[in-house]
Amino acid sequence: MTAPLLGVTVMPEYIQSEGISPVLDRLQGLARAGSVTTSPYVAAEAAPGQGEREPPGDAGKGSGRLLDRPLWGKREVWMETASSFRPDPTLYRDLEYRPPEANALTDASGSLVGAFLDEAVARGMETWLQVQAAIPPGHRVQFGGPLPGDEPLLPNGTPGGPRVDRNVSLGSRRLRDYMRAFISDICRNYPQADGIKFDWPEYPVYTFESLFFDFNPSIAPIGRAVGTDLATLARGTSEVLHDLGSAAIRQKRIALDNLDTFLASLIDSYPVLAELLALKAAVVEDYARFLRETLDAASDGRKRMFLQSFPPPLNRATGLDFARAGAVADVVGVKLYTMHWPLIEAGYIAALQSRADIAPDSAARVISRLLALSPDVERRAGAIRYPEPDEVHPAASADLAAKIVDARNELPATVELVAISHGYGPVADVARRARAVIDARPDAVHVNRYCYLSDEKLRAIGNELDVVGEGA
Repeated sequence: MTAPLLGVTVMPEYIQSEGISPVLDRLQGLARAGSVTTSPYVAAEAAPGQGEREPPGDAGKGSGRLLDRPLWGKREVWMETASSFRPDPTLYRDLEYRPPEANALTDASGSLVGAFLDEAVARGMETWLQVQAAIPPGHRVQFGGPLPGDEPLLPNGTPGGPRVDRNVSLGSRRLRDYMRAFISDICRNYPQADGIKFDWPEYPVYTFESLFFDFNPSIAPIGRAVGTDLATLARGTSEVLHDLGSAAIRQKRIALDNLDTFLASLIDSYPVLAELLALKAAVVEDYARFLRETLDAASDGRKRMFLQSFPPPLNRATGLDFARAGAVADVVGVKLYTMHWPLIEAGYIAALQSRADIAPDSAARVISRLLALSPDVERRAGAIRYPEPDEVHPAASADLAAKIVDARNELPATVELVAISHGYGPVADVARRARAVIDARPDAVHVNRYCYLSDEKLRAIGNELDVVGEGA
């Protein structure tokens, strides 16, 4: 077996903190990395409570996590960001979403991003720029969000409770106008990058409520194109939520043995859910095609398009159908951010308990079985929580590999599949999770992110690649 290409995501603050050559020397020397990803911004340390915390708090659940690799000498930092280039104002004229602000920080440090890409290219490495697909201004999850009226909506017309993501409804004209300008600007400023990674080009499903997005009026034209009336669909979906809240759903014959029988029986009882899933998939596909056309126009077809997705089976609920995504993307990445998975499980369990009075421990077992985010074993719901930095992630190696195999089976053979592992957690567990996806034989493995990758972790991942290569 030939070892897959290894990539690492390096946010610009580490290029600023450690320097270009030291970062690339470490990635190539310790981890045998052949691909790097960064983003078009630069950062500066801020006073505590100002800007955003690094590492992110993940809606408060990850506030205990620290940086494995100190940033400006610290293991947690509050920072502010600025664009790494000066946006062309003519591209954004009359737009309501505005580009990342350029300022003195841009002038002082912005050129480092282009220089980092230049050196990576000179070393023969693949290079990517990562942007947020639907969180203007687009350069980082924590800095941005929807304007009023652009939020994804529930069938009752409200945006629901707090979310981990800050995505705009994918039908928003204001979003698409902004992304057209932003992508053009990036392509002009970074011609040396091989392509653009679009993060969350879907409807993230961190919360139970988000399973029932999106009824923003902006997607009505896409609905009509596939024969769906948004108002009728909203009424039907509201009835499902009413049944769940009144426990009427218990009178239905819903199978819980595995995901396929569960979905089949659920849709048999509530056919409207099939229409909701189909509409969401149509919206995501429409947005992906918009990104493809925009990137091709901005780069004269020279840059590759990389779509990052939730893992199977959650991608069915986010709307990112691998076959449809593969029809427009060059690369599809499956994100295996396993520290988030207990957060998802706990949120779903709490929602089922409050809405349908389902015993939380029973809900935990069912969710484990259906989503394969954790082993299908008895677990107390109260113990399902975001893992501390030294805790093993409750995600089975076989389940991680199976998600990559499932994605490969659905993607067109011509599309590159990337397994995106995560560097958060203890060394041995990070290596275990990386090895699990390496063994599933994706085309490449990318690890997010450099801030969690101590030299020991980089060396451990490199060793896993060596073992695979020696066995070829």
